[in-house]
Amino acid sequence: MAFTTQNERLLDRVVLLFLFALFLLLSPLVDWWAADDSVWFAPYLIWLLLIGAMYWLQRRRKAHHDV
Repeated sequence: MAFTTQNERLLDRVVLLFLFALFLLLSPLVDWWAADDSVWFAPYLIWLLLIGAMYWLQRRRKAHHDV
């Protein structure tokens, strides 16, 4: 049984986050958060969520490389 390294696990998380971003930004969910009756800041919240998640992944990666 092969063990995965820390870099492989972080890469998996980045790929999953990328797929989640594609799902949020290119799926039928766009009609939901871009509708006229939705709040004006909904797209900004989605971008903030994605940027925050990427920052968190980068921070964890740097912390693991420093050890």
